[in-house]
Amino acid sequence: MADRTDDKYDKIKRQENKFRFRFSLLAVFLLAFLGLHFYFHDDQDREYLHKVENNAAEAADTSLNHGGGAGGLKLLKRTLATETSRKDYTTEGKTPVADAKEGHKVMKIEEVSDAENTGSKEQEQDSDGDIDEETLVKEVERIDSEVRQIKAKLPPGNFMETDTEGVNASKRLQDATRKLLRKRYGPNEPYRVRVELEFQPTIPDFENDGGKDGMILIEMAPSTFQPHSIFTFMEVARKYKGGGFHRIAGHVLQVMVKNTGVKHLAFQEYSPEWPHEKGTVGYAGRPSGPAWYVSLINNVRNHGPGSQQKANPHEADSCFGKVIEGFDTDVQRIRKVPGQGFLNDRGMWVLINKMQIMVPESDGKYVDWAPSQ
Repeated sequence: MADRTDDKYDKIKRQENKFRFRFSLLAVFLLAFLGLHFYFHDDQDREYLHKVENNAAEAADTSLNHGGGAGGLKLLKRTLATETSRKDYTTEGKTPVADAKEGHKVMKIEEVSDAENTGSKEQEQDSDGDIDEETLVKEVERIDSEVRQIKAKLPPGNFMETDTEGVNASKRLQDATRKLLRKRYGPNEPYRVRVELEFQPTIPDFENDGGKDGMILIEMAPSTFQPHSIFTFMEVARKYKGGGFHRIAGHVLQVMVKNTGVKHLAFQEYSPEWPHEKGTVGYAGRPSGPAWYVSLINNVRNHGPGSQQKANPHEADSCFGKVIEGFDTDVQRIRKVPGQGFLNDRGMWVLINKMQIMVPESDGKYVDWAPSQ
């Protein structure tokens, strides 16, 4: 009887040792894999991988030193699950997150601080230097067309701001547009646009308030937030052929732009990091642009998310710049134009004779931009 018990005990021990041996080999293999993974990744990943490697070592220790095969296997499974479920979102300035309010995973776009993206931005700028501007233009046009098609085919009740395909395509358009902005206007930001005004004799204080000449200076938001909107405005300026302030309202002064082939926005690009505060510049209409306006008051409630209609609580006017010179002078003078609302008489408009793009040099000094020959 004792012999049978001993044989049964020996058999169990052999099976346990066999299990522990196989488990140990698996743990060693994982440690070796993570060691190579650790070696070839950048500093940002190493802290994370170090934690995963510690879990694997703890799993091996549990099995080898304490005979806890089940406990060690459970910990090793947790380690493998942690590693394989990891998502590496390294696209500049954005990170997809899950919306807890929805019953499923919704892709939204959050901003990432400049400090977190310094390294990736520098690497991307270096790679941009190898791509010619014409290639970047074609890439932006291709993705822009894709975004418009996705938006046009959305079923009723679906929104670009929450549709996975729409968000991903919009994000690709933003990424490609940032590259084109850097290529065409240089890596230094923010860009600016000088808007040269002409007041007409119909304004009551024409003789006493400085005559016909005026100017406002608009500084663009960081392209981290609104690259598509910024690029569209720069295209309006680059191709400008005429227009003027043709709407006088209590909350905005709106500009009509002569048609130069610049399209309205492919999607309603908006960032909560650049809201419709007093003095900011946004696009009018649905779809928005290229008509634009200056906010005379804080217009977050008037033009922010969900403000223009009830069906889509996410949609907002794009806000992409701010008046940094001329708001307290020439902007206030525009408000003195006789009449309210849309001005049918062009002789009442404050004309915009020129929109000049300005870019900062490495020393921070701004110069007028001109196309490279």
